[in-house]
Amino acid sequence: MICKLCGQKKGLIEAHIIPRSLYRPLHDGSGTPKLGSNKPGFYPKRSPTGIYDKELVCGDCEKIFSPWDDYANVLLLSDPIETNYITSGETKLAYQFQEVDYPKLKLFFVSLLWRAAVSKQEFFTRIQVGPFEQQLRQLLLNSDPGDPNTFAVSLAKFDDPLGTVMLDPDRHKWFGINYCRFYLAGYVAYIKVDKRPPPQFIEDFVLVPNRPLVVILRNFRSSKELDLMKKLARSSVRSKKMR
Repeated sequence: MICKLCGQKKGLIEAHIIPRSLYRPLHDGSGTPKLGSNKPGFYPKRSPTGIYDKELVCGDCEKIFSPWDDYANVLLLSDPIETNYITSGETKLAYQFQEVDYPKLKLFFVSLLWRAAVSKQEFFTRIQVGPFEQQLRQLLLNSDPGDPNTFAVSLAKFDDPLGTVMLDPDRHKWFGINYCRFYLAGYVAYIKVDKRPPPQFIEDFVLVPNRPLVVILRNFRSSKELDLMKKLARSSVRSKKMR
């Protein structure tokens, strides 16, 4: 088959779209569905090894992703440092990664967006990048993270362990600017898919070289995602009763 990255006819492998390591926080042993969607007809399910695609890339191209995936794994799953929180009184507002390898982290998110966009797996059907697909592919082939405005990345994180739930990624608009949104081990990654600059209110939270990465902290129990997970849990119970 043809590798979707290098374009060569090679043996393709079982490639993960989201690195397997980022599914680790989902394994709480409770049996509660942790991988779901609000799309009609999609029932929540557990996935011990994540979602992979056998029609995506060859082994050589999969290796291109490895250092970026490994770096994101170490960074995002690292234990928080208390002094890195930004607070107002006793309320934690945001978290800072003081030192970030911009090329590796940015290329991780660029590769994540490309992998999801070209995959045929149902979980990623809402990720569509249109004319940006070729630009993403070229950045990956050149190991080029692009400037901060190109596929700009911003992160939020839920303040509750329940927020580690992984919902299917989707398209999202911030003040009319197109973004794709991914749920990763308690984080929500917003990747801009638009030629226009990010909305002004988010400028301080964009991944930029030689600057700490500030992550917005979100209250999970007051979020729309919590309501969705309750809905998914009810759907799961109904589906089991029907079997």
